[in-house]
Amino acid sequence: MCLLLVSAACGQRHVTPPLFDTPFGVAIGDAPLTGEQLGALGPLWYMDWSWLKPAVAGHQRLYVVNCAEVEAYRERIPAAMKMSGASWWALGNEPNDPTQDNVTPAEYAELYYIFEGWAGDAPRCGMLPAGIANADWRWAQEFRQAFFDRYGRYPKVDGWNIHNYILDPGMDPYDVDEFGRRIQAFRRWMEGIGDGEKPLFLTEYGVLYGSGCCDRPVDPPEKLQRFMIESTDWLLRSGDVQAWAWFATYTRLYNGSLMTQDGKLNELGRLYGRLARGDSQ
Repeated sequence: MCLLLVSAACGQRHVTPPLFDTPFGVAIGDAPLTGEQLGALGPLWYMDWSWLKPAVAGHQRLYVVNCAEVEAYRERIPAAMKMSGASWWALGNEPNDPTQDNVTPAEYAELYYIFEGWAGDAPRCGMLPAGIANADWRWAQEFRQAFFDRYGRYPKVDGWNIHNYILDPGMDPYDVDEFGRRIQAFRRWMEGIGDGEKPLFLTEYGVLYGSGCCDRPVDPPEKLQRFMIESTDWLLRSGDVQAWAWFATYTRLYNGSLMTQDGKLNELGRLYGRLARGDSQ
């Protein structure tokens, strides 16, 4: 997918970069990885909620600018975007989550306007909003409207970006039908605003509960393995998402680690690697 848009910021021709070589990606969690360690997991793209950390050799990357970094790195970020070539960049992480970026749609619109201008000067960078928690299209709509109210036009996006965990009290976090419904609702919203041809990134998915944290019981590992197979199969069949990242390579607190802290594959990681390579179960 390669679209040409004229950047209002500088008059340069904006080229939406190609998608990653594979839709399969991972979120690098609480322990750094070498390219060799990540390669053992599979031919995956990755995100690590950063643009400052050293790149993991041999793997495509989604760069992420933290909302709090916009003021602090006003010169360094646009320079890094220019140097990154044909690449994808997102601004922020779960702006609608009180425990993450926790900004209002209006506050996020002001930050995104700055980010959009930087991308306009780096015409090969793809612009993504932050991963919106709960695949919440209503928050996306509020952001879009707040941007229009402030600047007289809608924000420029080359794709949209969501996270999708089922965390609501009383709901089954392993419910693949609900997982799919939320993504489809976001896709319908994209189509309604004229963005139906743009890619949708799912930059975090999995099941956070089940490891014993957060006053939740420990679940048998087979439940998470089955969810991984069924949710990933849904992503492959539906065509609604163009790139997805499992959470996470390693997480100290939550469920879903694909590796040990020192970067060795566990059973769940070997399963995800087989799925990424298209190996039979």
